[in-house]
Amino acid sequence: MAKTSLLLLSVCLLVASSSASSFSKPNPTSKLRLQQVLVVHRHGDRSPITPLKDEDFWQSQLPQPHVLEGIAKGTALVRPPEGNPIHGAHGRGPFGQLTMMGVLQMASLGERLREELQDTLFTDEKPLHPSRIRIMSTDFPRTIQSVQALLTGLFEGAQLDAPAIEIDVRRTNSYLIPDPQPRQTPTQLVLESHLAKRPHLVEKEKELNELAHKVTDALQDHLGEGAMGVSFGIGEEKSQDDDDIDGKKMKKKPLAWAKLAEILTCLHSRDLLPPTLSKEDVEVVNKHVAWRWFENLSHPVLAKSAMWKFANKMVEDMEHKVECAKREDESREEHIEEPLLCIYSAHDSTLIGLLCVLQLEQPESWPEYGSYLKAELIQEEKDGDSKEVLQHWVRFSLNGQVLRSTWTSEPADMVPLSKLSEMIHSEHDIYCEHTGSKLFTWKNGALVHTKSQ
Repeated sequence: MAKTSLLLLSVCLLVASSSASSFSKPNPTSKLRLQQVLVVHRHGDRSPITPLKDEDFWQSQLPQPHVLEGIAKGTALVRPPEGNPIHGAHGRGPFGQLTMMGVLQMASLGERLREELQDTLFTDEKPLHPSRIRIMSTDFPRTIQSVQALLTGLFEGAQLDAPAIEIDVRRTNSYLIPDPQPRQTPTQLVLESHLAKRPHLVEKEKELNELAHKVTDALQDHLGEGAMGVSFGIGEEKSQDDDDIDGKKMKKKPLAWAKLAEILTCLHSRDLLPPTLSKEDVEVVNKHVAWRWFENLSHPVLAKSAMWKFANKMVEDMEHKVECAKREDESREEHIEEPLLCIYSAHDSTLIGLLCVLQLEQPESWPEYGSYLKAELIQEEKDGDSKEVLQHWVRFSLNGQVLRSTWTSEPADMVPLSKLSEMIHSEHDIYCEHTGSKLFTWKNGALVHTKSQ
């Protein structure tokens, strides 16, 4: 009896080991074929979002009208009839706009993608063509212009004898970023406030409070009209309590970390830092902002609340591609072809949010302008002439560096599409540390505040 039990245990362990092994990577004898690529990129270099005094200088950094007209050729914007909500980070005048440097960065990214995908995704049978690409963008001038510049590089600036490439901006401001205004649900703001009060975050804020005031004071002479009214960022939304008719309350508080970081980055890159600030100050501020974003968005409940809709769309896009390819193979008839390449033009916060909700390795540094997250849908086929499909895998990378998935039993370079879909839909809760009662729950695509605090 004991021998039988040991034998059964050995068989179970062998099956479990085999299952875990097949989960972690494809069979080495299989054929791997790239079926679809999704690219989510940050826009190119921009002027500061927060208005500064020297408007003429920042205007001089922007591309000339004929440049913008040139990159826009062959594209058409698709907007909802009711328009999109304007985000606080949208920018005004010369602020928050794509610079000429940004145009060149994005054209270069387009060239890089063409080189990466030629002969792997696009082939002689299915060459690079506008009909095989789908574009979505947040409705910000800088993200729209960024993807237009990218397309210029992708197609080598050629004038294509084809319908215009549509750039879909319909309601994208509501879910392609983790901090839409308004949020997808008001409960997310309550959750952000709750997470911001965690002891380790509060302690870190106290440690860096002096630096926040130092940088704010140093920037006072640079701030332009309306600078104090700009508000954006996870856990840093401007509340009514921050406002006062005479502005006294606002002056007592330092600028929000997200604003400090974005102003310093723009000034430092152009050697315009105030004399009282150093490169080290910039690095500390940027490092803290990155830490704050990851600390908040890495919490699964907030990650799902903020980015599930976008991540779920990406997974559904890949699942639809698999299903359409399967139907075409079975019927051997032509169907409406799903795009080979899907491009989403967005923001650094988008990349951070996706890294968190997809539970990928964190990069060593904050995603720079023009950074891109790539999701590759890979079909595993049995070696030989049968073309039997064994599995569909997804591989993620940031700027060409593979990011391993951290939600698996062991960090994996590739994960099965089916398991990724299961992970995206997993449920999460937050409980009160003192009473043990449930405070927030994320389930079936919705965030619920289950107990008043």
